[in-house]
Amino acid sequence: MSKIAQAFARGKAFIPFITCGDPDLETTAAAVRAAVENGADLIELGIPFSDPTAEGPVIQGANLRALQGGVTTDRIFGLVRDLRRDVTIPLVFMTYANVVFSYGAERFFSASPICPLRRRRNSCRFAGSMGWS
Repeated sequence: MSKIAQAFARGKAFIPFITCGDPDLETTAAAVRAAVENGADLIELGIPFSDPTAEGPVIQGANLRALQGGVTTDRIFGLVRDLRRDVTIPLVFMTYANVVFSYGAERFFSASPICPLRRRRNSCRFAGSMGWS
């Protein structure tokens, strides 16, 4: 059973959402660890996007503040590598396809420290559409 499936073993899960870099990556790391200490089963990490029109005003603001503070996808990947030293619960990314495509899809999925596509490249429709089956 995957760690994500294990997070739902009780039928429900506590899944906080945190926009990476709002207000800075140090605070993001502290928030992740505090969520773990307070019972999070899985944490959703938002990779900021410059035009988050599908979000409400709170997440839009968090995205814009993070980007204005200099957060980048590479810095977020570094944050997750650091968190993985002591955070063992599942971490997943929430982002826009624009972020993946502007970074370069193959490069994004290869560089992501929490991407299962490195192990199973046919695990999602997107990977199949990229010819990774």
